[in-house]
Amino acid sequence: MGKRKLKGEQMKEVEDLHLKKIINEISKIDSREGIKTIAALLLNELMKKEREIYLRDSIDNKANGYYERQLACFLGNLGISVPRDRKSEFRPQILPSEWQRVDESFQEFILNLVLQSYSPNKIKALLHSMNLPYSAEQIEEIKEDLYNKAKELRTRELPSDMFALFIDAYHTQIKDEEVNRIRKAVFYNIVGIDMEGRKSFISYYIYFGSESKEDWLQILNDLIKRGLKRVMIIVSDDFPGLIQAIKALFSQTDHQLCFIHMQRNIKKNMSRQDAKKFYEELILIKRIEDYEKAIMKFEELCKSYEKKYPAYIKSLLNKKENYFNYKKYPERVQKYIYTTNVVENINSRIELIRSNTGGYFQSMKTAEVAIYVTVSRIQNNKWKDPLPLVKSALYELKQMFMKKFYGETQFS
Repeated sequence: MGKRKLKGEQMKEVEDLHLKKIINEISKIDSREGIKTIAALLLNELMKKEREIYLRDSIDNKANGYYERQLACFLGNLGISVPRDRKSEFRPQILPSEWQRVDESFQEFILNLVLQSYSPNKIKALLHSMNLPYSAEQIEEIKEDLYNKAKELRTRELPSDMFALFIDAYHTQIKDEEVNRIRKAVFYNIVGIDMEGRKSFISYYIYFGSESKEDWLQILNDLIKRGLKRVMIIVSDDFPGLIQAIKALFSQTDHQLCFIHMQRNIKKNMSRQDAKKFYEELILIKRIEDYEKAIMKFEELCKSYEKKYPAYIKSLLNKKENYFNYKKYPERVQKYIYTTNVVENINSRIELIRSNTGGYFQSMKTAEVAIYVTVSRIQNNKWKDPLPLVKSALYELKQMFMKKFYGETQFS
């Protein structure tokens, strides 16, 4: 017999449940484990209520205790007690599929619980609504613990050699506590692929104001100070000053400008009809495997529109190599290094946090914790193993690395 699900109004009853039974034990628990404990106890109570409603329509079925389970999430393992029924037909809908990590909605619940704790008013309202005996001081300990972990992302030692770096800028607003007002700010997030084919979050930097060449120089110099020496390719959007900064500090590194951004910008700079034709030709050029031939065809395409769009075409031609540098690498890894999508995905997740917490980050610390929580979730899940196609091309990549930086084609 298939497992019966609760109806919409029944699930609403579960979701509206006031949690009165999970309170007594909280005050005895170390505050650093408190958020995990709150989440686990909350989940336990919701599952218990869900079973109660489920059994209302099952005259010949009864509750049958619980089984213990470790539910993995970005905070670590949550020890939960999953309710059972005698017929083994009930399974709580709030749980993800068996052997899978918690779903995004539950992750966001825990995340919002953490982020709300940066506002004294939200602390008071949240704790009062749940009758939890946490003080603002205890929540501050949790905040500081997360903030310290966030700081490690921008201070830890880096590997000396990387296959690829992906850099993107995310524009947002942060409350500047020194002047007590909301200001424009930029997150610079950097993701890497190492020489074993693994993705990792390299670092982040946050500055008030807009992008600048000075920011890029400061960022790249900091990466060097932390141990980074050789990068085969850096992938970015066409940010002011970045091309010059990379040439100055990573002179042997290929710099790939995001091909997708270039495609998107065509319609902003050409008429609709011309943009359509240019785009169609560009797609054909993208299929060319040879680096030199692709650049030659791109140059021919651009020059056919030179008289009509002189400034735009001049800009494209000045950076033609930067748009096709990815074609210097094995074909099976090119899909990873022609666009900044990997770091844009992180930015979109951070943007979701911002929109869910009042439209701006309450402080610089809040912003840094948002980055840490976002990255830790991805790092511990999707990025645990090497990228299969990059791993399959490691011999070729290491040969290219040795030739690029040492003028040799052998490696040990």
